[in-house]
Amino acid sequence: MTYRKLKLLNTEPSRLSENSRNKLSKFTFLDEYEADKNYLIKNIDKYEALLIGLRLKIDTNILKKAKNLKYIISPTTGLNHIDIEYALIKGIKIISLKDEIEFLENITATAELTWGLILSLVRKINEANKSVINNKWNRDLFKGLELKGLTLGIIGYGRLGSMVAKYGDAFDMKVVVNDIKTNIISKYNQITTDELLRISDIISLHIPSNKNNINFLNKNKLSKIKKGSIFINTSRGDIVDEDFLYELLKSNHLAGLGLDVLSDEFSGKKDWLEKNKLKKFAEKNENIIITPHIGGLTHQSVEKANNFIIDKFKNFVKDKTI
Repeated sequence: MTYRKLKLLNTEPSRLSENSRNKLSKFTFLDEYEADKNYLIKNIDKYEALLIGLRLKIDTNILKKAKNLKYIISPTTGLNHIDIEYALIKGIKIISLKDEIEFLENITATAELTWGLILSLVRKINEANKSVINNKWNRDLFKGLELKGLTLGIIGYGRLGSMVAKYGDAFDMKVVVNDIKTNIISKYNQITTDELLRISDIISLHIPSNKNNINFLNKNKLSKIKKGSIFINTSRGDIVDEDFLYELLKSNHLAGLGLDVLSDEFSGKKDWLEKNKLKKFAEKNENIIITPHIGGLTHQSVEKANNFIIDKFKNFVKDKTI
């Protein structure tokens, strides 16, 4: 079958393998450029399709210039880096990994990072490593916790939440869950958000960012959190009241904080990270770990996701034959 080739811009060339690039080139005129917002505003009108990652926020200002854009392809489950409502008003089809349940069941990268953050915090791995680098060898400074017997609270018992729960089983933890679906089939105790926050030694957040979940863990909810607990967020930053998280950490109410996401990461502001309170706290304190949204970023997961999304995109355009 011969396809009418669409002109496509890949804004993050380093994410594509040669295999993925060759697959795309068979049915698109592929351009690649490490694009920033200004580049897209000036050039997006040239393209019918846009392949993006999480580095850029595709906002209204960009989409207003997208006179010929028909597709936005994003190999991600979350879509809060795209102004979805405006894109749909313009008739732009968004192709993503959202709701691709069967495919996503084999992608474990974010759940594994979640567990890496937990282990790093409870065993003070980062602190101990920095101490050795500074020519100190004092094991007594880094007395951590055993996970066995601790309570792991999982907010959002979906694909990732259920994976993390299984890891908790492997470490002999007591696992409790909270989910919007109160009738989920689970061997774990299903409890309210408030109760989970009150009893859990480690809390791991796994709910999507949408209108209903913005600031889901607000000051009122977070005030219930158990003193001395550890909080992990590998979901999205805008789900949590970061200012109050900061207060809980600063007052030593929280023992540790592991974040792969921050609320302002899609703001488009150049100085957003410099001004972030939690990032500033991390500069001088060892009980907080922040990673730059690397949850789904492994060699295997990126290749699988790229190939899947390219095939999905191809299926959308296959009827446009010459």
